[in-house]
Amino acid sequence: MLELPASVDSQAEELDCLTCSACCRGHAGVILVSAEDLLRFKRAARPELAERIVPGHFSEEAMETDANGACVHLGRPGLPHHCSIYEIRPDICGEFERGGWQCLEARRFSARAAASATANPR
Repeated sequence: MLELPASVDSQAEELDCLTCSACCRGHAGVILVSAEDLLRFKRAARPELAERIVPGHFSEEAMETDANGACVHLGRPGLPHHCSIYEIRPDICGEFERGGWQCLEARRFSARAAASATANPR
C-alpha cells in the first residue's frame, strides 16, 4: 500500500467534508451511478432515486444535478453540505477520498467558480 507523506495526511485531517461538499458540485454527469447502485436503490425501496438519473460521462449514468451543478441529493434542512441519501449513496461517492487528488481538484474548481461569480455578478 502506498504511504502518503505526513503533510498530506495532516492536510486531509484538516479538510471538513461537512462544510465543503465541493465533490458534489460543479460538473454535471460526473457522479456516476452503477448497475449495483440502481439495484441497491431498488432493494432499499427507493425507486424514485432511479428517476433522478441522467446520462453521464463515459457513456455511464449519473446523478442528476440542479441548475447550479450540485447533485440533486445534496443538502438537508439546515445542513446544506450533507447528503440526503448518504446511507445508500452511489459507490463512487463512498470511494471518494477526503484529501485525495480528486478532492483537492474539486476544492480548487469550487474556489475558482466562487471567485468568478464574485468578480462577475449577474
